[in-house]
Amino acid sequence: SFQSKYLGMSPFDCPSLFTILAFLEYEYGVFHPVGGCGSVTMALARIARQLGAEIRLDCPVKQVLTSGRRAIGVRTADGELKADAVVINADFARAMSRMIPDGLRRRWRDRKLETKRMSCSAFMMYLGLRGKYDNISHHTIYVAKDYMRNMDEITTRHVLSNDPSYYVQNATVTDPSLAPPGKSTLYVLVPVTHLHGSVNWGKERAGYRELVLNKLADIGAPDVRSRIEYERIITPEDWDNSFEVYKGAVFGLAHSWSQMLHLRPR
Repeated sequence: SFQSKYLGMSPFDCPSLFTILAFLEYEYGVFHPVGGCGSVTMALARIARQLGAEIRLDCPVKQVLTSGRRAIGVRTADGELKADAVVINADFARAMSRMIPDGLRRRWRDRKLETKRMSCSAFMMYLGLRGKYDNISHHTIYVAKDYMRNMDEITTRHVLSNDPSYYVQNATVTDPSLAPPGKSTLYVLVPVTHLHGSVNWGKERAGYRELVLNKLADIGAPDVRSRIEYERIITPEDWDNSFEVYKGAVFGLAHSWSQMLHLRPR
């Protein structure tokens, strides 16, 4: 099941409990918010402000303030904010290693985080295109011809695949508001290894872009290069450096049996 990728794991060693993901999709369907997922964020922000919340943007948290082993606030670039409760929705491993002193983390010291099994990462392409691909569905999954090898390359060998599996979202066939008239967007997600020292993205980025663009011909987009007006690529290195995701593992700690339920962070 490709749905195990939502957990950043191979379907060949992902706990079978998570086949519920495939069932939920096929039984109840998948819904698209008009305006894209960002419109959900904006709606939540609007409601939060109506309820009295203050949202501070461009104000990164540098440290969680503590009293003993209890969190009492945060330190930001603008100063300290004291609080009765602190909720962290950042990447867990990166938040721990950057925001809370190692000595206060009895269960999750840096050396323990380093030994934990991490999920895969993702090579992302966000494309703004001239014209539309009406022949490509809102959701398309391409599965590598040797899927088991592809998964082994990602999760065990930590190398790049020559025939990768990937997911493409062509959401403008459902929601034309996502692009100007006569144009469209494509979102391409290629599961790849998290940062493991075996892939130099400074050298591989351009070549992997070409490989992925070539592979899009397999789903009906052979001329995609000539249509690109806007392009943004995010590699595992970008996830780590720019988005503060530990080792670029975009799905966090792997959901293996030894890291599930009470064995995961509280």
